[in-house]
Parts: sequence; structure tokens; C-alpha cells
Amino acid sequence: MISIDRVDIEDTILNAEEAGKLFGIEASAMYKRAKKNMVPSHKMGRKVYFLKSEIVAFIRNN
Repeated sequence: MISIDRVDIEDTILNAEEAGKLFGIEASAMYKRAKKNMVPSHKMGRKVYFLKSEIVAFIRNN
């Protein structure tokens, strides 16, 4: 779940398609990686979201 105190006002919330573009993969692959906790993600109800800052940091560190 995306907690308001964890989200920087200037941070961008991405959907799976947008986050997948940063990795060069399809949205379906992004969902699978999120489900397996292979990438940082947040869930609100049935929706999965990604914070751009977390995705960029993850890419840089891996």
C-alpha cells in the first residue's frame, strides 16, 4: 500500500506499462515481477503501482 508519508510530493506513480518501459519489458512481465517481489511495488486494492524513484534506484543498484 502506498503510504502518504512514504511518497514524495514530486515522486511519480507509474502503472505497470509505464514502469515496464523503464525496464524494456511488457506490462504483463512487470506484474509478474511485482507479484514475485522481484521489483519494488505497491498495491492499493487490486491495483499495482510503482514509484518511479524506487524503480530508478532498483535499476541503478542491480
